[in-house]
Amino acid sequence: MNGDFIEANFLVSAEQHFLSDLLIDVLASIGFDSFDANENGFCAYIPEHLFDEQAMIDALTGYAADFQFSYTIKTIPYQNWNEVWESNFPPVVVSEQVYIYADFHPMQTLYPYQIKMHPKMAFGTGHHETTLQMAEQLLTLNIKGLTVLDMGCGTGVLAILASLMGAKTILAIDNDPIASNSCKENFEINQISGEVICGDAHAISGMHFDLILANINRNILINDMAFYAAALVNGANILFSGFYQEDLIYIQAAAKENGLTYQFHSSKNNWVVAKFIKAV
Repeated sequence: MNGDFIEANFLVSAEQHFLSDLLIDVLASIGFDSFDANENGFCAYIPEHLFDEQAMIDALTGYAADFQFSYTIKTIPYQNWNEVWESNFPPVVVSEQVYIYADFHPMQTLYPYQIKMHPKMAFGTGHHETTLQMAEQLLTLNIKGLTVLDMGCGTGVLAILASLMGAKTILAIDNDPIASNSCKENFEINQISGEVICGDAHAISGMHFDLILANINRNILINDMAFYAAALVNGANILFSGFYQEDLIYIQAAAKENGLTYQFHSSKNNWVVAKFIKAV
């Protein structure tokens, strides 16, 4: 067994680009553990020893009639993968308040919130439009003393920022063990006190939160909307992201069905963050 990765580069038609999340869900179910969206589709990554091209084709066959996509496959040596990832991880500054940097970057004390990351390959390092917008919206809220849930936490950027802003308790959840382990590591690096769970929305049954951050994808957000609504206290806010502008109407409909009222949304490169509130 070696540490190489397989990169499957999926080209999706422009008209159906917003449906890439469905393909990503299927690929995640058969072992692909990292995804990188781009203007032509997305790249999916899986350890080489777990890759079975026929199994991938079989899993995607049900979507072939509905989607216009093609793919190419290449192998990426593990060591080169990490070197390239680090070299393409510049520090991120959010609203001139948050400095997100890797452990191989120098500190910048100019900014009030410093978040030191060991990025690895987990989603949520602050570079993606969804994480960036979620952080921007988080900065507009007064969360001192609140109980906060970071759902789909990735490397834990949002949970760490919430803690630095004064949240009372933090729970971070991701169904990807690579992401949840990375989040735990980054909690330790930043000396954050909080709980990290590898799981899904079922883990929050019976819990209650003053603020929920849910950066996942359209299908999971819709499927789990009832869990989020039940866990959110009356009068509290929830921020959704991880979906495209075209998906907003579906998120709004699911939220409304579960007693959540739309407040506003922002968009960058067609990626959306939307704020909802649970009525008192």
